[in-house]
Amino acid sequence: MQEPLDLRDSDIVLLSILARETNLPRFFHIAANAAAKIVGADGAGLILPEGEKLKYRFFEGLPPQFVALSQHAFDRSTGVAGAALAQNHPLFIEDYPNSDLALPHFVESGLKASLSIPIRISDQIEAVLALSWFKPVGQSMSMRQLSLATLFGDFIGTALYRDKIEQHLNRLAHSDPLTGLPNRAGFYPLLDQAILRAQDGDRHVALAIIDIDHFKTVNDTLGHEFGDRLLMEISSRLAEALHREDKIARLGGDEIAILIESARHLKDLQDIVRRLSQALYLRIGRDGEYVRISGSIGVCEIHPKETRNQNALMCAADSAMYQAKRAGGNCAVLSAPPQPDF
Repeated sequence: MQEPLDLRDSDIVLLSILARETNLPRFFHIAANAAAKIVGADGAGLILPEGEKLKYRFFEGLPPQFVALSQHAFDRSTGVAGAALAQNHPLFIEDYPNSDLALPHFVESGLKASLSIPIRISDQIEAVLALSWFKPVGQSMSMRQLSLATLFGDFIGTALYRDKIEQHLNRLAHSDPLTGLPNRAGFYPLLDQAILRAQDGDRHVALAIIDIDHFKTVNDTLGHEFGDRLLMEISSRLAEALHREDKIARLGGDEIAILIESARHLKDLQDIVRRLSQALYLRIGRDGEYVRISGSIGVCEIHPKETRNQNALMCAADSAMYQAKRAGGNCAVLSAPPQPDF
């Protein structure tokens, strides 16, 4: 049985601070700094697996020439970190330059000694806490020092796991589960950013609302499962019709919103809307049942001096879309811009 770890008051204070810290970079700063001080290291880095590679993500107290290696990915089968992962226990190399595990670019950075601590959560290795010395190690490392450094590594692993869960929940809250596109909650921040960028006035920024014509007929005739497949196909076709600067979201049902930010001139905007209409125009069917699909598009330009009200813009684009729908569908209507805010 492992002996209880003798925690000092300063250790307990640090653990208490970490228990309340929710920001991952700050968490790493506190925990890694503590781990480095405990073992007498000059600094620390957090290494994360990326497929078959390993790459640094965070640094604490390390010299610029070493931090510059953050852009370098190395094979997970090499180096001290790779060996620690393979062996699944901390690995301390006291004379790094002469070690068989030394990597040339780390030797060139001045690394003299290295301690790699694998971090595991729920039996899955999440990362490696790498503690680094750029001067000869002054004294041998005690089991207490190693145990405490490993404890702080475990805390970093818990923070990584919590951050991953929070990111997953955030994606669920802001994305459409069917298409993977931003949903209404995820779209409004994008619209706010587009409104701010429109203040530059060097491009035609526009909001387009698209409603799929005859979508109810698809669901009634071919079934909801086929309707879902149609929504995924249309979302993909619309995304392919856009430029990199443009954004697409599914607001709900068969309503899709698009932020057009790539148009430098009115003609560019018209060309993009034309491509969207063409992407929507298709004939689909199953077992001899066919339906012609098209879209009603309402477009509202976001003018630099006219509004910052996202609700007014959405209403204007919606109104234009309904005009297109009343005109028989398969067309686009450009709305008058909203009135200035006062």
